[in-house]
Amino acid sequence: MKNINNFILFASLLLFPSIVWARDDFQYRQLLTVKLVDTQKVDFSIFSQMRMNHNAEDINFFLVSPQLKFDVWKNLALGLNYTYANVKVFNSVAGRDEFKIHHRCELEVDPHWNVGDWLEIQTRNRYEFRWIEDQGSDNPRIRQRTNLEFPLKNVAPVQSVYMNTEFFYDINDHRYNENWTVPLGIKFKVNKKTSLSAFYMIQSKLTDSWTSSQILGTGVFVKF
Repeated sequence: MKNINNFILFASLLLFPSIVWARDDFQYRQLLTVKLVDTQKVDFSIFSQMRMNHNAEDINFFLVSPQLKFDVWKNLALGLNYTYANVKVFNSVAGRDEFKIHHRCELEVDPHWNVGDWLEIQTRNRYEFRWIEDQGSDNPRIRQRTNLEFPLKNVAPVQSVYMNTEFFYDINDHRYNENWTVPLGIKFKVNKKTSLSAFYMIQSKLTDSWTSSQILGTGVFVKF
């Protein structure tokens, strides 16, 4: 009970800044991960994501990302990804929305730990080399995500519940300018090779001031 109380206090401090910013646009995200190679040392997956904004009525983002992961130690993985994304932005000169292409090379250092059999702590520390259409290749960014997952037993089909928060740091602007927080996510086991997830996210961005969006998301994970 003491561990759970400590966790609730830690999670509240971690998530509160993002929760108080939540307002504005409602969005929806659909995630798909297909793991094609699953060995003791090397994994290879294809990750894709679609986003809808304006109260989940307009597709404004799509990405596909081949991802390699190397398990160099029982508590440490290294990642190498390539991501292609199409992002809708407003062209003020033309007076209309346009899709712009993004290319990213991503390097990851991902420590992870288990606390008994009741908590899994997963961190993702990512450095992104980004090429953005009309902006060139000098757009590096750092992202750090901490995920806390609680495995559940004897409550099938629910597999676990989780929460996480991710910080974005723009290297050229020298500032923290975005945060994604998931106060609640639920994973469901379908069978040995397939699982589903559903989550609520708050996305906060800093331009002239902080604004935020409410997001509901679903995910599918398939392993071959």
